[in-house]
Amino acid sequence: MIASITGRITKKAEEYILLEQGGVGFQIEMAPGLIASLPSVGQTVTIHTHLHVRENEMGLFGFSNEEEKNLFILVQTVSGVGPKLALQVVGTLTPEAFALAILQSDVDRLTRVKGIGKKGAARMSLELTDKLKKSGVEVPQTVPLHGSAPPSPAAGIAGETVAALMVLGYSNAEALDAVRRAAIEESDTVESLLRRALSQMAMV
Repeated sequence: MIASITGRITKKAEEYILLEQGGVGFQIEMAPGLIASLPSVGQTVTIHTHLHVRENEMGLFGFSNEEEKNLFILVQTVSGVGPKLALQVVGTLTPEAFALAILQSDVDRLTRVKGIGKKGAARMSLELTDKLKKSGVEVPQTVPLHGSAPPSPAAGIAGETVAALMVLGYSNAEALDAVRRAAIEESDTVESLLRRALSQMAMV
């Protein structure tokens, strides 16, 4: 498995880049928006990669960080979703926005992705939420913040954030630990706390 490649960008096309490392040129498929955010040709960059292998196809896909790669892999567990559509998801929605859309059954947000209609969005929300429920955790799960204190709005936000992290593939224990380390604030929303929790994951 090729987890990441650090090399010099030799070409930036609309849907892929060429990355040279050790005399080898790697063609890496990426979402156009991710390509646009990369440094210019000639610069060195680290690309997180996933080697997709099926019976009659093979492709190397690239991402800016591990969360985007995890989202790419997760989306393909939904029936009827292949790597091309999964890449569209990554290029359209951040991991935070996707997780919230799944938890809130936000079909409108999911259909912003080219290639996903209302039926596909509903199926994606159902299948991924169902996987979360089958993991043994209720959605949302309440996270105890201060001993046995009664539930508060902050606890509800923390619980939804834990569930969102689990949608993205993290275990219950990992999600709980990241939310605690993110130190919830009174002004937090699920999205802001989720963003900080993901940053905590990256620091581990």
